[in-house]
Amino acid sequence: MSVATLPPPVEIDTDTKKAVIEGLKKVLGIFQQAGLMDGAIVYQQIISDPHVLQAFIKVFQDNRAMADTVVRPRTGKEPVRDDTIALVCGVSLAQIQQLLVRTCAKKIFEADKPMETVTETVTKKSMFGLIKKTEQIERLSVDPVEERKVRELSRYIAFGWQLPLLEAYRTMLSYPQIIEIGEDIVALSTVEKIEAVSRFEPDKLKKVRAAVGAADFGAILADRPQAIGGISVWNRDMYEFYRKILGDHAWAFFARDSSFFNVCAALDKSVAKIFGDVLCYIAAENLAEIQRLNIDKVEVMVSSLKSAFGDRLPQVLSIPSFAKDILRKVVDNLIHTSQEKDKLMMAFSLTCKAMVPAVDEWLATLQR
Repeated sequence: MSVATLPPPVEIDTDTKKAVIEGLKKVLGIFQQAGLMDGAIVYQQIISDPHVLQAFIKVFQDNRAMADTVVRPRTGKEPVRDDTIALVCGVSLAQIQQLLVRTCAKKIFEADKPMETVTETVTKKSMFGLIKKTEQIERLSVDPVEERKVRELSRYIAFGWQLPLLEAYRTMLSYPQIIEIGEDIVALSTVEKIEAVSRFEPDKLKKVRAAVGAADFGAILADRPQAIGGISVWNRDMYEFYRKILGDHAWAFFARDSSFFNVCAALDKSVAKIFGDVLCYIAAENLAEIQRLNIDKVEVMVSSLKSAFGDRLPQVLSIPSFAKDILRKVVDNLIHTSQEKDKLMMAFSLTCKAMVPAVDEWLATLQR
């Protein structure tokens, strides 16, 4: 799963800011005239209301050609279809989106600051001169840790799709977690993924990042953050081994319950290679049954099961009771069968295909 790349940071001067705002207002007007956006919406709503901003970004992405008279490249005459090239205003579309989203996020975060009532001595001017008096006043509460967290978080907010996630970013992730995740926060594209990462202490995030490298860390967060828990219990060599034999399926494997890894720990590497992606879904009970076979017969069993059940194999092998109800007899039968590997592979493949109706009937009884 690809991970978004943050645009280069941008600091704009007054003239550039003015040009960007004027351009945005013109584009908004074009969309309003075409009936694509509510005619009552003004620029201030775009930078302060995440729903309005998200709608504006989507309308622009779906109707880019309508804004070609306003959105023009700094060089050349071709319509702008690349969000990274510089515009006449000096910045790219990606950077403009970043500025808009960050501005909106800042306003949302500031609006969430609680008010506190404090007692202060204030100086006021009266007709008799300056007087001091003690009174209660309300002001925004300032939490230094929260301020640092919001500041750090804002560095990684740049896309319209992040707007619905702002609350989750802020409430679910701690400042130390944000520090360890860094720019890979853009890999957390759903509330569910943010919540999954929030379960891991910062030191565990740091350990896993160091073990897997920057590229894989972002891929893990984008695909299955739960894998962080599994990766943290394996050493680097074993991580690299499973990553190599499973490819991107490795994230599903490492996301499994830690008790499953106790069964895997007894696997010889050559046997683990034969199981391959089956390790991503097989129940520990079924794995233990098949482990009773020697390496050649493990290959026969795995190959025959794949051939017989195809895409349905995860459904079958993920059920723990399959081990006792069906698989144990099949394994016993294979243990006591003596044939050359090639002949055994062919014969046992037919055996597994023949037992499919019985397995289907067994599955049906589980659903009753």
